[in-house]
Amino acid sequence: MEKQISRLDNDKLTSSELKIVTSRFREAKLAEQFGKALTEQLQQTGLDKTVVDKLTEQVSWGTHRYLYQAIAEAGDNVEPLAEFYRTGGQQEQDRYVSIEAYLKNNILPLPTEQVFDESAPLITFQDIYVPLNVQPLTQSGERKENTDPINIHNWAQEILGRSSPHKVMFIEGDAGRGKSVFCRMFAAEICQTHAFSYIPLFIQLRSLRAIENTLTETLENCPDLEPVEFVGAEGWLKDKNIRFLIILDGFDELLLQGRASGGLQEFLQQVSDFQERSHHQCLVTGRPLALQGIEQRITQNKNLERVKLEPMNDEMRQQWMNRWRSFFGDVEVNRFQKFLQACPKEIANKLAREPLLIYLLARLHREGQLTSNMFVTAKQESRSKLRIYQESVKWVLEKQRQDENLRLSGLDDAEDLREILQEAALCVIQSGNETAQLTMLKARFRDTSNPVASLLQAAQKNTRQTEDKVLNNLLTTFYLRPGEDDKRGAVEFAHKSFSEYLFAERLISTVKDWIEVDRRKRDRLDDQTVHAQIYDLLGFDGLSTEIIEYLFELLEDNNLDQSRVFNRLYTFYKQWYEDSFLNQAPTENSPQKKLLQLKGQNIPIGLKQINVSAGLNILIILFKLHAIAQAESSSKFPADNPNNAFCFHPCEESEIEQFDGNQLLKIIHYSDSLDVGTFSKIVGPHLANANLTNANLTNANLTNANLTNANLSNANLSNANLTNANLTNANLTNANLSNANLSRANLDKANLSTANLSSTNLLSANLSRANLVKADSRAPF
Repeated sequence: MEKQISRLDNDKLTSSELKIVTSRFREAKLAEQFGKALTEQLQQTGLDKTVVDKLTEQVSWGTHRYLYQAIAEAGDNVEPLAEFYRTGGQQEQDRYVSIEAYLKNNILPLPTEQVFDESAPLITFQDIYVPLNVQPLTQSGERKENTDPINIHNWAQEILGRSSPHKVMFIEGDAGRGKSVFCRMFAAEICQTHAFSYIPLFIQLRSLRAIENTLTETLENCPDLEPVEFVGAEGWLKDKNIRFLIILDGFDELLLQGRASGGLQEFLQQVSDFQERSHHQCLVTGRPLALQGIEQRITQNKNLERVKLEPMNDEMRQQWMNRWRSFFGDVEVNRFQKFLQACPKEIANKLAREPLLIYLLARLHREGQLTSNMFVTAKQESRSKLRIYQESVKWVLEKQRQDENLRLSGLDDAEDLREILQEAALCVIQSGNETAQLTMLKARFRDTSNPVASLLQAAQKNTRQTEDKVLNNLLTTFYLRPGEDDKRGAVEFAHKSFSEYLFAERLISTVKDWIEVDRRKRDRLDDQTVHAQIYDLLGFDGLSTEIIEYLFELLEDNNLDQSRVFNRLYTFYKQWYEDSFLNQAPTENSPQKKLLQLKGQNIPIGLKQINVSAGLNILIILFKLHAIAQAESSSKFPADNPNNAFCFHPCEESEIEQFDGNQLLKIIHYSDSLDVGTFSKIVGPHLANANLTNANLTNANLTNANLTNANLSNANLSNANLTNANLTNANLTNANLSNANLSRANLDKANLSTANLSSTNLLSANLSRANLVKADSRAPF
């Protein structure tokens, strides 16, 4: 090595060259010469060129941090060189010390953190982690042609090793696919494989308080980074001697929060702009469903390297089984594999390939809560998932009740615990992310009209613990944990799906109350009470597709009279459309009460959003009830119910035979006044089998809407935006589609006979097996 160094330029460095060496070493001529010398030396050892280049780069990035130390040790011998370090020298040293402390305390321990409450034996993330594959995607989110899935770590490492300008690493994955665990593992891995050349920062996006003007400002105000000393220092992201790998986990959390200061589109644009101008590398993960509504912006963004996490293949699942085997032995794993073979295909071939769900299945099987015959009657994937979460929650409640008698004393049975868990889920969902403030939970638990208030009082009395201690302990028992880095105190579910399922349980328990009658067959709750509860439960944001699926499976499981449910909700819908609730006196005004409640918890929301959300969520349920009622083989209504066949049309008042064809259009425009596409985003996925005959939907925004089997005969859809809409088997006879945008719409088996298709945009639309008899298409497609 000394021989190689002796070949370096022996000329003295000029003053300007000294400044470059001491301030931007990697750009100096000396760095280039030293790099060549090191490369030649390493090549002589027989190392692969890729490894040599990587090691040389790490040395190049790491040299600068040791210059201060070397100059300080040399003292007066390098007085001319030390002159350049007199200003800011100590601060520079402190920065590197802070970085090392952050990596040691915050990044390296991530893989060794405990999985859930697996303490006997202790199981950490690295113990059962199996890297998944990612499928490269095009800019529009489609599968790239002539590409195969690749190991996610290999894909990420290859990008970091590129010398060309980097794009944002954009990882999409469904719920429970393992995005967050990958972020944990990869952040720690980078500390080992890219020491000095990349410094990982791990940020959970659900913790962001606001989207600021720039990504730098956004990161500086992020709770995950607030305690970190080097973050926020002057020019901390402009220093060319330090390069960060900025891991931003969970972009879908931003969309769910609906913050007034900005949303997903603004945030992703910030990240993209930052990446384009920066020498750092950004990695972003999230659920693809969150991109709905901004697909065009994402497609136009050429600065994203998009991939999608694939489920476990057979080899990966076997690796996972072998890891599980190392803890619980051959007998248990062999039995579990036989259990999976006995499961319906929806479980064995789909859900059991998801990292989170295979763990839940394996754990519940280990505890004897799952058997090989329990899924025999499950016909749909959503129902199977529901059953899994039902058993999961049941196991949590019963097992934890047995193990935590001190905390649970004063509560009579597991159903009491379930009510507390459901209320916690409500708070988490209404908070807009995976975290809810304890103050919000306390406020609801102190409400004397809420049954959980008495439960907590009893627990506090019997345990002689403070309210905060009882509440915190109860919540953390049920796979809830304290929110990290939040001084005010918060709780979060271990996984979003738990909160979605339990919130659906909370809804169904209230629906039972709504349709309960006394011995004289009169409603136990009057309309005013029901309507106030609707705003309390549903006046916050649109219900997710998962919550709706769970809700209707529970509706069937509980064998509720759906015609009575329909009638109670339809009464609300009629009054909501007339703005009756907004015009009530302040003491009775449910939207205003909900606004004050959420504002009191610092949840950014307005009165209009509360009113729109409550109405649209009820509209979704009415559309879904109508779809079930119209199904040919529906058997979900009591045989002695004279109204077991009901119909819903959003523009029709059936009781007085009054029809207002503009009613749904007014609702769409009112909703879209919040944000363009609000109606399509919230209600659009739930319009299958909808009855929209004769409706005036001129200029309506129905992009991405699911209108499968919908009846749109005689509807006026002129100038409507139906881009990407699913109109499979829809009835569009005599519909006016002039100037409508049906590009990329699916019209398979749609009935378009006698429809007006003049100047209709059908670019890339699927018209296979569509009925176009007598359709008027005087203008070309």
